[in-house]
Amino acid sequence: MQAIELLRGILKHYGVDLVLAVVFMLVAFAYVYDRPTLLSAIARKVALASAGLVYYYITRVLKVGFIDWRDPYDKIYAIALLIYIGLVFALG
Repeated sequence: MQAIELLRGILKHYGVDLVLAVVFMLVAFAYVYDRPTLLSAIARKVALASAGLVYYYITRVLKVGFIDWRDPYDKIYAIALLIYIGLVFALG
């Protein structure tokens, strides 16, 4: 039941983003010369980003414990995560 609610929330908030990502991924695969290399690069960057977020979460919980994020810290946390993801995809 919780998974269905999560999926509904993702589709509600990120539906357009998901459609654009799929469309542009198909365009990238259609016009790239070496498809396995592109797929490998995308998989590597997603794996790096995911592993980094999991590592950050585990170390934060071990060092600080669970945090109840409220204004303005939730926005600062979200911006820090966006910067991290941007750096991984730009440099990873």
